[in-house]
Amino acid sequence: MELEALVNQYHDKLNENDLAIISYVLMHKTQCETLSIVDLAKLCHTSKSSILRLTQKLGFSGFSEFKYSLKKASKEKAPKLNLLDLQREDMEATLKLMQQTDVATIVQKMHQADRIIGYGTGWGQQNAVKELNRNFMGCGKYMLSIPAKTEFDLNMPIITKNDFVVIISLSGDAKDLEQNIQTLNLRGVPILSITTFKNNYLASLAPFNLYYQVSPMHQTERNEMVSFITLNLVCDALFREYASYLIESGEL
Repeated sequence: MELEALVNQYHDKLNENDLAIISYVLMHKTQCETLSIVDLAKLCHTSKSSILRLTQKLGFSGFSEFKYSLKKASKEKAPKLNLLDLQREDMEATLKLMQQTDVATIVQKMHQADRIIGYGTGWGQQNAVKELNRNFMGCGKYMLSIPAKTEFDLNMPIITKNDFVVIISLSGDAKDLEQNIQTLNLRGVPILSITTFKNNYLASLAPFNLYYQVSPMHQTERNEMVSFITLNLVCDALFREYASYLIESGEL
């Protein structure tokens, strides 16, 4: 039950001090969801025992149950997130980013390369590399998929300026790849980064960039739930551009 309704229900039991505390809570609901009983007592210039007695007058077993009620009411009032709408917005934003990028130059560089070398920094990104590999092989273009950082390091000596490297990441904060990328840049190896749309370390080092938008579907202090549908959209769009290039040049 809402706090306002409880106040009306138990109004005859409440004194002026109780009403002053309730007035503060109603004006600072979000803050009070996380306050301790000691902090709330200080802010209301009253005692812990007064706060505790008030919560019991309102029908709660104690202050903890009172705070839980505030949080529950806040969640129930919050607008529900429509995950399908979120997906559509992310896809539309990603397509706009693709349209604003000179993909033709990227495709030409990939076509001119002896090999395309792909590396994903995580499980979802590695799956995207595998799908790119499958698509490019259908066009007769060989792509080497590197499954782990250790193998990336082992392959570094044989990567030349005649290759084209694709690195896929979510955040782009791939500091562990710093030495690899700097070495490849010194050799003149063209690098394409595919990351979420934000200023990030990987994109700043790579000569070519493609971006996708990802909005978390659910987020906690420890992790967040995301979908890679927009990453797959970028990879599919990149392949379609490559296939179109081959068709227009009469090679497919």
